[in-house]
Amino acid sequence: MQTKILKKAAMFLLIFIVSYLVIGHLLHRVVFPEKKPVVSTWFKPGQEFYSKAEGVRQIVLKQENGFVYCQSEIGPFAGGPPRHIHTDFDETFEVENGELTLWVNGEIKKIRPGDVLHIPKGTPHKPYNETADTIHTKSAIAFPEKFAFNLMQVYGIMDNHPGFEKEPGIAFRMAMFQTSGFDSYVADGPPVFIQKAIGFVMAPALRLFGYKSYYKKYDPFVKEKL
Repeated sequence: MQTKILKKAAMFLLIFIVSYLVIGHLLHRVVFPEKKPVVSTWFKPGQEFYSKAEGVRQIVLKQENGFVYCQSEIGPFAGGPPRHIHTDFDETFEVENGELTLWVNGEIKKIRPGDVLHIPKGTPHKPYNETADTIHTKSAIAFPEKFAFNLMQVYGIMDNHPGFEKEPGIAFRMAMFQTSGFDSYVADGPPVFIQKAIGFVMAPALRLFGYKSYYKKYDPFVKEKL
């Protein structure tokens, strides 16, 4: 008798979860999609977006074939982004001047002009500046356009919410960005596949609580388009 009750409860739970995911994502993505700009034509050469929190400035060189090519500036003693992982694209670091430090999968590496450091996708890493120089990357870093678009939003939220990384809702905010193309996952957190699963499952519910993946007020280029 007890076994039958448990089986029925498990079946109802499974039906509920499947229904929630199907209906929730249908409403979230199809019926009530977020209002966003057309990402494929959003970036123009010379545009800049900056993170005071990270001390990093991205200068757009071009947008082409689904990628946004940027040159980066890393300010003096800039802490850079948190340790993170990209699953869909590699990064290559070269610098025009100074010495850039990178934490790569537990190792500290330093690159100077003439050095090239390739970070394959799936590798935990973190660039930062331990010097008093503003460091300029040499080659353009090719970001997938959805990643670049969401990175711009993340920069805005970080700079407008001091202590962003300690906010109770940080995981919810990041989940919304990640499900919309922000391919950056916390290296010091749960395995990436769990972070992805959590974001996928929670996204429809998060919309109901007001979480979004696009905020016009954090878009530095929106006034140029109006």
